[in-house]
Amino acid sequence: MSTLKDKQAAQLAERTKDKVATQLKSKVKSAADLQHKKFEPLRWIVPEILTEGLSMLVGKPKVGKSWLALDIAIAVSTGGACMGRPCEQGDVLALFLEDNERRIQRRMTEMIGANKQDWPPRLSYVTTSDDWPRLAQGGTELIEGWIKQAEKPRLIIVDILERVRDRNTKSNASAYTTDYEALVALHKLASEHQLSILVLHHQRKAGADDLMDTINGTGGIGGALDTLMVLGTDAGGHFLYGRGRDLDEFNNAVEMSKESKRWIDLGWRPEASTPERQKIVGALLKANRPVSVAEIAKAVPSMKPANVKNRLADMCKDGEVESVARGVYRLPDAQGKLDVADSGEDVL
Repeated sequence: MSTLKDKQAAQLAERTKDKVATQLKSKVKSAADLQHKKFEPLRWIVPEILTEGLSMLVGKPKVGKSWLALDIAIAVSTGGACMGRPCEQGDVLALFLEDNERRIQRRMTEMIGANKQDWPPRLSYVTTSDDWPRLAQGGTELIEGWIKQAEKPRLIIVDILERVRDRNTKSNASAYTTDYEALVALHKLASEHQLSILVLHHQRKAGADDLMDTINGTGGIGGALDTLMVLGTDAGGHFLYGRGRDLDEFNNAVEMSKESKRWIDLGWRPEASTPERQKIVGALLKANRPVSVAEIAKAVPSMKPANVKNRLADMCKDGEVESVARGVYRLPDAQGKLDVADSGEDVL
């Protein structure tokens, strides 16, 4: 004979079963439905470089991360171009938490000119003097508030992660968990509002076979991101490397214009095995056309002309460069017309 207690237990079990069934129905989806589901196209902030979602730009101090972030901010807020790529115009919030107004004004003056009719009103900024709270202490709510009041929010820049992450770590939390949780809230905001949040962070000193392993911190940082980018330097100059969940891997040589301080994309950056070869690749990238041995030697004054000639011969055998005429070289698949005549004699 069932008792009242047994009946209550049975009723509880039935309610639990119904609750689980309801939750499963709302959370678990069918691949058959997914086949015909329509999604909005992925939103590019900087075409082929920066997409919607949570991205991180890492690099060593003074490598130019903040300059690149400001370059992107100006391009998006004006509807201009960044590294030759047209950007859709929208509102930008830049948290320059390691800079002051004087420095930002100086940089913008160099980049767009003091006498330009109007600096972009759609570029909003915060500086180190504005006492922006850390993410866990109200910073996330302020970012979301800006998103909701902006006409067309497209990009948020956080420069730099260490200025907004929580200083207090849970005693029972692992370093991985602490790093991951520092970015989860930002990832949620970027996903919900279909915009880009670009976080700047430092690169650790120790090298690694994979550039992504040079990010300062644990793998928890990379685990929370949609895109990872590295702005670095080698013997050939600056490069920008990136890969992501919705982004094809890229590895481009870049340089900052001495006149405008805007970044220039020199194109695909071939891998070179030694510092000398990196310098030669850098010279060929900047030339963007077939170049004679003499011109390359002039562009790489730290190397003797005879060494340049020998390295080019070795690089040609290894497939790192192509010989298009006697004494004239270019990078593989490089574009440009041969404008150095084949005289039949070596240039040097």
